[in-house]
Amino acid sequence: MADLIERLKTQFKAKKVLVVGLGLQGGGVGVAKFFAQIGAKVKVTDKKTRQQLNQSINKLIAFDISYTLGRHELSDFLESDIIFKAPKMRWDDPLIRAAQEKGITVEMETSFFSELCPAPIIGITGTRGKSTTTMMIYEILKKYSGRIVHLAGNIPQTSTIQLLNSIHKKDLVVMELSSWQLSGFHRKKISPHIAVLTNFYPDHLDYYKSMDEFLFDKKAIYLYQKSKDYLIANKSLKEIVAKDIKEGKNIYFSSSDFPGNLLHLKGVHNKENAAATLAVAKILNLDLYRCIDTLTYFKGLPYRQEIIAEKGGVVFINDTTSTTPTAAIKALETFSSYSIVLILGGNSKRLPANVLIDRLTDTYKIVLLKGSFTDEIITELKYKFPGKITIPYDNLEAAVKKAYDLAKQKLAIDKRSACVLFSPGATSFAMFNNEFHRGDEFNRIVKVLK
Repeated sequence: MADLIERLKTQFKAKKVLVVGLGLQGGGVGVAKFFAQIGAKVKVTDKKTRQQLNQSINKLIAFDISYTLGRHELSDFLESDIIFKAPKMRWDDPLIRAAQEKGITVEMETSFFSELCPAPIIGITGTRGKSTTTMMIYEILKKYSGRIVHLAGNIPQTSTIQLLNSIHKKDLVVMELSSWQLSGFHRKKISPHIAVLTNFYPDHLDYYKSMDEFLFDKKAIYLYQKSKDYLIANKSLKEIVAKDIKEGKNIYFSSSDFPGNLLHLKGVHNKENAAATLAVAKILNLDLYRCIDTLTYFKGLPYRQEIIAEKGGVVFINDTTSTTPTAAIKALETFSSYSIVLILGGNSKRLPANVLIDRLTDTYKIVLLKGSFTDEIITELKYKFPGKITIPYDNLEAAVKKAYDLAKQKLAIDKRSACVLFSPGATSFAMFNNEFHRGDEFNRIVKVLK
């Protein structure tokens, strides 16, 4: 990779690189650091303040980087040689359009990396399950592929672009990809060597103008594949994939492709994740029996239907990554054997909630959190479940304590296993930095409950 880095040093020496969106998850830090290291003149701009971004800025103290914080300035965009756009910033944002009209190149980290990466990339996307599937694939490849395996993409506190310093063509890259990141793949007309599409449900309609626009970005994971590439897709998506003329081989999976009830993780959706992982193992000629054994004992990821504690006979489940009604439905299905006290609500993605509301019939109690999503559904909840819902809380600690009290009351009545299920079905931005911050707070509160 020394030759590639030397080429990039020559290409970007003294070039003005603008990093839009430093953030707190590591991606912006990695891009800024990479280009500072190869001799570019780096500027970072973010609408968050210096105080909010202090954790990330401290990681860049050793580098000569300038900042525009708390706002964006048009001049920063127009005076750059190249711009690295934050995934959540729309391509039709006036600042991005102004730069492009001036002929300035706009890039995204994952697509920039993927175009240069000499190693095969296994890309994973989907509305749900992409993180779990990514880690399942990463685990079996680390154990059984006999190759160096790199984790990249939509993974908190990792830098994809920094891998260019060390990666070799015999390595493997396992890359989780959001729809926003995949929008950059469309612009380069590239797709991963192996593409995994876990599922597709409505999401992000607070960002996308339509479901078709959302689906189009997701399709970048396979639309530009070559004849020797592979698409592994959920069987439920067969009709969607069939509409597209593409090269490469298509493989479809379902939960029945993972044997029996071996999986430690609960839920049909996790059997689907494991089945997709086995399909990757088959393509790479791994020992399937050993892979199945590893997947059987895979413990899952934090914040995803994670049982974190049991207190007073009440089980506490952290599913903070549930940011859509569909995700909350999946959690209710997984833990249906319990008497459920559901903590629900937050900010809206403008997604339909009628199916979720119908599924709440069997839920013992519903503790609401304030937010625009809660505002959208509360009238119907009051009508359908007048004795089941609480007032909306603007304090998570108070909401958790209320849920715990309700669960203990239920236990005293019929002794059936009770749980507090934190599966909000909405985004967290009303009270928290992001869903992970929300999940950490839930864990902290539960830990000190008496």
